[in-house]
Amino acid sequence: MKKSLLIIGFALAGILTGCQDILVHEISADQRAQQKDSVWTVRIEASKGDGMGTKGLEIGEDGLDNTTVLRSIWKNDEPVLVYLGADSIGTLKATPDPSDAHKATLSGTVTTTGITPNSTTLTLLTPRQEWDYTGQVGLLLNSNRSIESKYHYTMAENVLVMGVSNGAITTSHASFTNQQSIYRMNFRFQSAPVECRRVWISSDGGGLVLSRGLDGSSTTGTLDVTLDAATPNPFFVALRNNNTTSEEALRFKVMDYEGVTYYGTKTIPAQYKPNGTFVSMKNAPLTERLGVTLHTETTVTSAL
Repeated sequence: MKKSLLIIGFALAGILTGCQDILVHEISADQRAQQKDSVWTVRIEASKGDGMGTKGLEIGEDGLDNTTVLRSIWKNDEPVLVYLGADSIGTLKATPDPSDAHKATLSGTVTTTGITPNSTTLTLLTPRQEWDYTGQVGLLLNSNRSIESKYHYTMAENVLVMGVSNGAITTSHASFTNQQSIYRMNFRFQSAPVECRRVWISSDGGGLVLSRGLDGSSTTGTLDVTLDAATPNPFFVALRNNNTTSEEALRFKVMDYEGVTYYGTKTIPAQYKPNGTFVSMKNAPLTERLGVTLHTETTVTSAL
């Protein structure tokens, strides 16, 4: 009896093994990898155009106060978040092209399932997951609180997954676009410089963005910028406006080092509204202080 049971056991094992072989051979190697693996290595060739098309910023030779250009460059190891739909699936790091810092290779791993070659698209975002313009301190560079580090968002959409093989994903080229403009500003009142300590900025149309979702939703309102120390010199603010096509006034409430409050407006022409514009507002006149109103014509200059 024991011998018979042993023979039957071997026979059943052979039948089960045969079934498993049949099932495995009906599924391609790539399909098995997609079902089994959720961690993929990724290598993406990326580029950012001239002007302000990148998180990394480099000023012209005239210095922060006088430069007329912001050059776009990739920074070594700068983070790039990867999204599949609304889900964050990993972070890549950039390696700039040694001969052209407008180009970079993004590499790292993502964790996801359900990738379909020639159908699935990814969204890439820098510099951080929280798309938030609040908390700015007027710095452009060289600080973990600067625009370069926290507020200069760029995005590449519809990056097509072209293939999956041996645990790796290949994609189409990723072209990043800038998601806000950068304003350089300082103020004067009756021709005298104002030592700014804090500035509140709003737009007549109410579309100044405080935070944004990957789905395009946004919270709008008045942006509060508090400088580390009062200064009459130019400082920088990243502004995203839901109105990018028509002329509109920005409104400023400025507090100086003594706590005196000033008010003013600046009309931004339509040609300076698109995201990716560098707008210089040096010596912008403020027209009101404690109820005293002046009438001054204002202008806007832009350096691209």
